[in-house]
Amino acid sequence: MKQVLLLILFLALPVLSSYGDQTHEYRDCVTAKMRACDYHSFDLSLKVFGWDCLSDCQYRCALEITEKRESKGLQIYQYNGKWAFKRWFGLQEPASVFFSFLNGFAVFLGISNLVAKVPTTYVLFHTWLGYGIVCLITWFVSFLFHAKDTITTEILDYLGASTMVMLSLYCMLLRISGRDQYGKIKNKLNYKYGAPIFLLFLYHAYNLGFYQKIDYGYNMKFNVFIGIIHHCILLGWGLWNWNYRPHVKKAVLVILGSMFALLLELGDFPPYYGLFDAHSLWHAATVPLTFIWWSFIVDDCVFETNYYKRKVV
Repeated sequence: MKQVLLLILFLALPVLSSYGDQTHEYRDCVTAKMRACDYHSFDLSLKVFGWDCLSDCQYRCALEITEKRESKGLQIYQYNGKWAFKRWFGLQEPASVFFSFLNGFAVFLGISNLVAKVPTTYVLFHTWLGYGIVCLITWFVSFLFHAKDTITTEILDYLGASTMVMLSLYCMLLRISGRDQYGKIKNKLNYKYGAPIFLLFLYHAYNLGFYQKIDYGYNMKFNVFIGIIHHCILLGWGLWNWNYRPHVKKAVLVILGSMFALLLELGDFPPYYGLFDAHSLWHAATVPLTFIWWSFIVDDCVFETNYYKRKVV
C-alpha cells in the first residue's frame, strides 16, 4: 500500500522543477521499478541512510538514463534537482560526504589547538569556542545532507551554512572592536552586534520558504552577500595590521582562497566519474582553507593574550 501511495505522489507532484523529472523516459522508468521494488531486499546501508522504494527507484533510473545518454554523446539532465551520482555504501554524494568530514575534522583540530594554547580568561575564548562548535555541527549536517537528501537534512544544511557565515561576521566584528586597557570589549558590543545579526538570521530563515519550496538561489545569494561583508572587513583589518601582526597573512590567504573556491560553488557541471561535481570540489577546496583559518584564529588569540598581558604589566 505504501509503495502505491508513493507512486501516486511521484506521478502527481513533480516536487522539483528539473527538466529530467518531466521526461517520459524517466517517469516510465520509475513507475516500472516501483512496481517491482522490494524494500526488504535492500542492503543495510540503504536502510540506515533512509532510502525507500521511491528514492531508490529515482536514483537508479537517473543513473541508468544518464549513463545511457553519456554513451551516446547526448545532453544529460538533472533529476529532482540533482545530477546523477554514483552511490557508495548508501551515500548519495560520497565525495561531498568525505570532504564534509574532512572540513569537520579540520575544525575539530582547530578547537583542540584553541583549548590547548589559549587561556580561558582571554576575552574571546568562549566566543571562538562557541563558533567552533557551531562549525562542527554545520559540517555534520552537511555530511548528513550529502549522505541522503531529505527535506529535513536540506533544511538543516541550509540553516547550518547560514549560521556559520553569520557567526563568522559576528566574531570578526567583536574582534576588531574597541578594547579597554585590560583587553575587555567596550560598551556591550556583543549585544549590539549580536541582536541585529540574530534578527537578520530569523528573517533569512523565514524567507527561505520552508513550508513551500526551499529557495536555493536565494540562500546562496544571501550567504555570498554576508560572506563578502565579512571578507571585506577582514581584508581591511588585515591590511591595516599587515606589518604589526604577522599572522594576518593567513587571514588574507583564506580570503583569496575563498574567492577562488566560490567560483566552484557558483558553477554547476555534471559530476566527473559520477562523483566530483562543482559543489563537491568546493567542499574539497575549503578543507585547506579551514585548517589555515583556524590556525589564524589561534595565533591571533595567543597574540592578543600576550599583548594585553604586557600592557597591563
